[in-house]
Amino acid sequence: MQKKSFRLSALLLAAVLLLSALIGCGKNDPSVLKLPDGTPAPDAAAQTTPAPLTPLGDRTCRVGQETIPESTLFSFILNEATFDPLQGLLLRLSYTNKSPDRDFLVSLDYLSVNGYMQDALFSAPVAAGQTGTGEIRISANDLRSAGVSSVDELILYPLIYDDSVPMGTGDVVDGAFSFYPSGQTPGSIVYPVRQRTSEEATLFDTGFGSLVVLGAQADSEGLSVDCYLENKTDRFLSFSWTDVSVNGTALTTTDDTTVAPGMRRYATLLIPEEELSARGVTAPSEVSFRTTGTPLSNSDIQASPLFDQQGTYRFAAASAGYTDPDSDDEPATVPDDAEVAETATPAPTTVIYTTPTSAQKKNAKNGYVKGDKVNMRSGPGTNYKTVGNKVDKNTAVTLYELQNGWWFLKCGSKYGYIKADYIAQGKAPKATEAPDKDGDGKTYDGTVNTQSVAALRQSADTDSRCVKELSDGTKLTVYYKTKGKDGRTWYYVSDGRHKGFIRSDLIKVTGKVPSK
Repeated sequence: MQKKSFRLSALLLAAVLLLSALIGCGKNDPSVLKLPDGTPAPDAAAQTTPAPLTPLGDRTCRVGQETIPESTLFSFILNEATFDPLQGLLLRLSYTNKSPDRDFLVSLDYLSVNGYMQDALFSAPVAAGQTGTGEIRISANDLRSAGVSSVDELILYPLIYDDSVPMGTGDVVDGAFSFYPSGQTPGSIVYPVRQRTSEEATLFDTGFGSLVVLGAQADSEGLSVDCYLENKTDRFLSFSWTDVSVNGTALTTTDDTTVAPGMRRYATLLIPEEELSARGVTAPSEVSFRTTGTPLSNSDIQASPLFDQQGTYRFAAASAGYTDPDSDDEPATVPDDAEVAETATPAPTTVIYTTPTSAQKKNAKNGYVKGDKVNMRSGPGTNYKTVGNKVDKNTAVTLYELQNGWWFLKCGSKYGYIKADYIAQGKAPKATEAPDKDGDGKTYDGTVNTQSVAALRQSADTDSRCVKELSDGTKLTVYYKTKGKDGRTWYYVSDGRHKGFIRSDLIKVTGKVPSK
């Protein structure tokens, strides 16, 4: 009887200890997302006892069109996620390359919190058999701007691949992994309502995506156009801005950003003050641009845009603090062969053509532009609006009619007028590229090699200003490579319009590029 009582007591004690352990489970678990001690919960959802975050070790990941266990070659684990309303979101990662002879790259360029995309910009090489750790921080300000007061849904988009083989054939991990730290389920998540402003305007809203301009502000840095983007598809979409014009003046500014399937994003189109000044734009009050949404793919096949929309946003003129020294139609200082401003207005009898007549087509001549960065206009005079971007030297054109010292012509797919002083008849001379002053005088071919976008930076430093975001597959001219402040290798490249530095893990290069 005494033995039975002892056993019963022991069993009761074990049960109490086990219950205590279960109740306390997760209290000090670093993989549990919770508010810091003493911080009041911002809303009722955050007061729910958080569930442990699920590591990725047992998930399956896509390699091309096949599905294999992630643990076969690589493990990628989210060890800790800490949310502080004042400090933001901190993620601690660990990863192991289990291959004995293959080197991999791990990158996580963005993630989504409660349905809104945030830039993660994490990337690291992992040699065969090596283990690494890393951190990702999302600022509290970025989260607040998306209406995030508690983290109910966290989706990571890691890409782990072998860059020694063509893109799309060496991927170990390429997928989305969802976590619900506050214990909710996918169907119960309510995404925050988007920001609304009294000045906003919906430029388009299609079955594939939408774009709302929330407002625009001009200051000494330039013109900032704040946008809200929504991807309504089940594919990653690259939203691209092109054909930008301000107050009717065409600019060269372009930009793009990536939005994950079903996600939303806030993005700003920045038009530098230098370009506005160079085009003689003062007190901006109207911006127009074309937006395309193109599905992203790991293959070399270029997908067709799902939408291609042109929109115009009108807003109040810039504040009195924004001034531009050049108020004429052309820059105050121009090259010798650039277009010179004229004030003469065409005679009232002048016919303005938008497309050539049958007779003009029959008598058309070959020609080319002999000035550099010359404006094409909608009529024969500088008082007419510009058409498209400035035209480069030696660009071939089709000449239809000369009137009032201006040629009516076709350049590319556009029709317009260019001053006769900057047009020569005959075939355009063959292009001869002078060696670039950078590097060894030679150039090399490169291609952006990333699942999302790569930053082209002003200097070889991750803290340097981003000149442009380059989409996967963008063709580049490579001049040389160098060591950055972070100890990594960077390439100095050009996409045809912009020059800058790009990390070596985000580009595939043909040939042995010299160091500098």
